[in-house]
Amino acid sequence: MRSDFLTTLVIIFGVILGITIILYLFVPPQVVLKLLGKDTSSSNSVSFKISYMYFSSDGIYAIIYNSGSDIDLNNMRITYTYSQNNYQTGTCSIVTDNYTLYSNNQATIKLNCTNEDIIISNLLSNKGSYVFSFMYGNFVQQASLPFKISNQ
Repeated sequence: MRSDFLTTLVIIFGVILGITIILYLFVPPQVVLKLLGKDTSSSNSVSFKISYMYFSSDGIYAIIYNSGSDIDLNNMRITYTYSQNNYQTGTCSIVTDNYTLYSNNQATIKLNCTNEDIIISNLLSNKGSYVFSFMYGNFVQQASLPFKISNQ
């Protein structure tokens, strides 16, 4: 009687182990998680595009379209380089107060850049151009001022 119980227990354990091995080898983890009722959507994919950049005497602006997951604009890093002199570089911050750019939305953002007066003066005088790099996580988009249309 005791050996029948142990045999049954070994068989049940073997079946469970076999199913686990088969699932591990042949079924993608997303399918297993979905069967267990877990959310498998990839909400961490970042994708945005700088649709347009412009400047005026009062500042520098960028129109950004977010086609990925929500973006906390406070965590976006922006740098720039001057085309006439690659040694003139700087950083910008976004003038915002805890602003989130939600997925599939567009916003016009104002930049606050180091040496902004020099940038605007050079642009108004047609002295070269600037390349701005917008970085969020590992995703980077570049745009120039004066703005040039590209297929990014």
